[in-house]
Amino acid sequence: VSGAWTGRVKVTVVGADGQELGDVAQVLRDAGNKVDRLLVEIEDSNPDRYVHVPITGLKTIVRGDDTDLQTTMTKADLAGLPEVKLPAP
Repeated sequence: VSGAWTGRVKVTVVGADGQELGDVAQVLRDAGNKVDRLLVEIEDSNPDRYVHVPITGLKTIVRGDDTDLQTTMTKADLAGLPEVKLPAP
């Protein structure tokens, strides 16, 4: 059905300057089942590179029809985070 809810929403992580840094691939929880970090695919990484971004300090911003998450981290900060290796499909 066209326009049907798929249960998936694209959320982009942007820097303080509004530059797109990556897309949220997954929301992760700690042992107490509290959301504490995001699995983010770094923008324009080839091959795809994933990192954990803590939710502390993230701010929701609305840009047109998009709702994004803004961080004080830079693209270099994200690139410096340890890579998360995903299991093989």
